[in-house]
Amino acid sequence: MRPVTVVVSLPVADVEKSLRFYRDGLQLTNPEIDEGMIAFELPNLSLFLIERSEYATYTDRAGVPPVDAATPGACVFSCAIGSKEEVDDILTRAGVAGGSVPGPAADHDGSYMGYFSDPDGHVWELVFNARTEAAAR
Repeated sequence: MRPVTVVVSLPVADVEKSLRFYRDGLQLTNPEIDEGMIAFELPNLSLFLIERSEYATYTDRAGVPPVDAATPGACVFSCAIGSKEEVDDILTRAGVAGGSVPGPAADHDGSYMGYFSDPDGHVWELVFNARTEAAAR
């Protein structure tokens, strides 16, 4: 797997409180704020802080049992992938290697997305879209 970018999504109880902590306390700059989510662009990593209810949307799509988003260490790893074919290939390899793949990748909101979880239940989201295609070139 050769991700173009990596996103780690952390479920948070209070988006505004988390924004103050990461922006003011840790001095992460230029947050992108969207309803229910805050994104910080770090070197080679995007950090998303998402409301716990939104976190459940990702785990539902990944077909994993409901996870208490307040559990320490809960997160979703999202990888921007360079092509639809590579997304499909990674899903196949993840399943063969002992991961859980709830179904084939599909189109969601203009992106081609696939999900799997590793043998310990950690959720991975693979995303291909025009933006990641351009970055892969």
